[in-house]
Amino acid sequence: MPGAWDLIKEVEPTDGDPVVVNPLNGEAMRKLDIGGVKIDRCETTGAIWLDRGELGQLALLDARYKGVIKAIDRRRPDDVPRETRGPIACPRDGATMLIVRDPDDEAVEFDVCPDCGGCFFDSGELGELTEYSFTDRIRVMLGRG
Repeated sequence: MPGAWDLIKEVEPTDGDPVVVNPLNGEAMRKLDIGGVKIDRCETTGAIWLDRGELGQLALLDARYKGVIKAIDRRRPDDVPRETRGPIACPRDGATMLIVRDPDDEAVEFDVCPDCGGCFFDSGELGELTEYSFTDRIRVMLGRG
């Protein structure tokens, strides 16, 4: 049976999907293909960047790929708490990102760019989101439920 990393392909940046720089540490993030959805992940912090629409695409993946996300996205004990670091700039357009909290579980939160619609997850946040009904929680958190 394949492990989580066996179901992931590393992909090269393109002009249409350039390198994303982690706003927390300035490092280039790796581009990964998980079930046909391309995400960006920082090897140092474990943070994940999703461009507009990719969160919804992840929600449509089958259970084995959701398990992959959970396996590669574990909370790291050395994360700087969001309250301590304050707002961050969008790695795509520099806009100040907004914090979105799940009304049913305040432990689930992430940053969203009001301009480009991209989402930034600290380590473990996307994995926490996938533990529940992924699609339903996204709808509620984005005010469409």
